[in-house]
Amino acid sequence: SFSSMVFLILALLGWSIHDIIYYMGVFTLLSKAWPLLPVLRKKIFGKQPKRLNEENAEKDLVYLFQKRCTFTSRGSNWQLPFVELNGETISDSQIIIRRLTEKMQLQPYPDAQSAAMGHAVDRMLDNHTFNLNVHAKLDKLGALIESLAKNNNIPAFVVPIVAFLGAKIMRSKLEKRVKTSIGIFTEEQYKELLRNDLLQLQTILGQKKFLMGDQPYAVDCTALGQLGVAYYAVPSARTCVHDLLDSDEFASLKEYLVRTKETIYGDKFFDVEAR
Repeated sequence: SFSSMVFLILALLGWSIHDIIYYMGVFTLLSKAWPLLPVLRKKIFGKQPKRLNEENAEKDLVYLFQKRCTFTSRGSNWQLPFVELNGETISDSQIIIRRLTEKMQLQPYPDAQSAAMGHAVDRMLDNHTFNLNVHAKLDKLGALIESLAKNNNIPAFVVPIVAFLGAKIMRSKLEKRVKTSIGIFTEEQYKELLRNDLLQLQTILGQKKFLMGDQPYAVDCTALGQLGVAYYAVPSARTCVHDLLDSDEFASLKEYLVRTKETIYGDKFFDVEAR
């Protein structure tokens, strides 16, 4: 079991049985009490205004925060990414885009019909396709965490432990999320659902350079965010997403993904495995 593996690893690291039992007990108590802490804090101290991360902010300058290895630098709903603009914290990508387009008088789409279509595709990508991508990566969580650990200067001897424990913990949570959002299916059915999403996206693309025409709009950023993370994050940790996008069936969608990446990032695109 998972608990047995934790005990074994700690024992191999030289922990005594007494220490293991003691700290596991403390950890169990804290894990039970943790969800109550925000409630108790609010009851005792009342709702406190969130402190801005950028204290000397310039007017009309957007400060983006999206670093995941922190529990303090998060948005008002504890999500990432978030931005700070003129003393206001704005969380969630969709709300950020909407607020910034209003404040900065930007034009995310050429017309109302394109905006409606873009919104519909965006919601499919950010919800349905996203969760199918998550499911596709479940068996590769160890490799993904290992890559992240190495790039965050974690000591080499600790990396396998972090990868193993992290994958164990994350898998159960992510599986539950996918089943709640998508439903309970077989592996082949999950793959077929993902393939269908990609087919719809490729059909919408048609012969166009980008989803809405000859230039990228907000929905293309979402497409790159979802498909790009699944495909480019750790290329050696291949999933069915790689198999689908590398197939002849999705050649035009793969070309679109590359074109969008190069158009938006140019030669600044970050390659985690080339670091």
